[in-house]
Amino acid sequence: MIQEEPSMPEPATPADAYKAIIDELVTGTRLGGSGSRLARGGQLRGGERRYKPLIDRLSESERDLLVRMLRDERNETIHDVLALLTWWIDCGGVEWSFRGQPMPVDQSGTGLHGDYVGRCNGWEWPAEPAEG
Repeated sequence: MIQEEPSMPEPATPADAYKAIIDELVTGTRLGGSGSRLARGGQLRGGERRYKPLIDRLSESERDLLVRMLRDERNETIHDVLALLTWWIDCGGVEWSFRGQPMPVDQSGTGLHGDYVGRCNGWEWPAEPAEG
């Protein structure tokens, strides 16, 4: 039996859309990838299969270390993309909108990447979104 993933509620406001994007990066995207599949003993996909001979030679503790390294790299990549996007919004003339309405960004005061890092570390969204 195939289980469907729970559907996220559709955001109603630009603030809801922004929070949903950041929270999906925190709860779903950053915890996915080859590191997570490897940690769960899952099958390697496509091009990842070329790494199987290396992975098969690793001890359990070495495999755990590799999983942590892959997760850290994935987390850092998401951070870096959000930092670049923040620069483009703040300095490069890029607009960030939802259904034609500007989305609030930078709720932590340190950019989209700051909101991402904060949410990764248990930071709560402010009650009232900041202008942005």
